[in-house]
Amino acid sequence: MDVLDKLKRPEAITVMALIVAASGETAEWLMDRRNRRALPHRLERCGYVSLRNPDSRQGLWRLKGERQMIYVRAELAPEQQLRAARKLARD
Repeated sequence: MDVLDKLKRPEAITVMALIVAASGETAEWLMDRRNRRALPHRLERCGYVSLRNPDSRQGLWRLKGERQMIYVRAELAPEQQLRAARKLARD
């Protein structure tokens, strides 16, 4: 939650963006592959849900040449979630 607050609770975020913004033990925890399965649950408790890419079979988004999952704020309407994810993927 601290990292999301530091980023001013963006509408859409990736794990890589969280890692870049994190420091210390939080960054280490995020980079540890053993914690990848727990991360969606933690983000859900912070008000973020994963959004599958409707244009991809795998559901992943392509950002800077890599396939990644995008997490969006849960309180947004579905159209707003998709718009936020597409905007993040374009940037």
